[in-house]
Amino acid sequence: MENTIKEISRNAVIPLQNVSKNGVKRRKEFNINCCDLEDYNHINITNSDKYEKMFTELKEFVGPCLYYFEITSDNLTSEIIDRIKQYSTSENSKSIPAIKTKIIESKILYVGKVKRHFWGRLIQHLGYYKVNRTQGLQLFYWAKELNLNLKLTVFEFEAEMINLMEVLENDLAKHLNPILGKHK
Repeated sequence: MENTIKEISRNAVIPLQNVSKNGVKRRKEFNINCCDLEDYNHINITNSDKYEKMFTELKEFVGPCLYYFEITSDNLTSEIIDRIKQYSTSENSKSIPAIKTKIIESKILYVGKVKRHFWGRLIQHLGYYKVNRTQGLQLFYWAKELNLNLKLTVFEFEAEMINLMEVLENDLAKHLNPILGKHK
């Protein structure tokens, strides 16, 4: 069994060494002005005039991805948390990420990972996914009235990294100190 553990460890190290040497497969940044979010609950946002270009580019990201939302507007952490809490207790609210118990001032809203097809995860974060219990930022429902502006940064990795994304997500979250999300 010990030899099996050694082999598993060797196989896990190789993809990380490749990223350490070569970097990520690709990176993209997008600006999201939450004031511009419209009700796309019954319309396919990926085909909308406003967001089609962004989703076309994101659909090329098919492998595992690490991403974060950076606050580029002048909003305070406290007003963002107050608004999210208000939304989370409203009738028919959708599931949101955990709010940290110890609140620190941060310009990073959220750090996340996905194993495949990041564009689908973004739909959840924008608030347009149909299943209320699927966790996401739900930006459409609370960020508009705050005039919240975000920069979304997405890193795609080679497929061999699929089972190692949680390690990268947790360490990136420790460095960035996001307002939302549970990271060990």
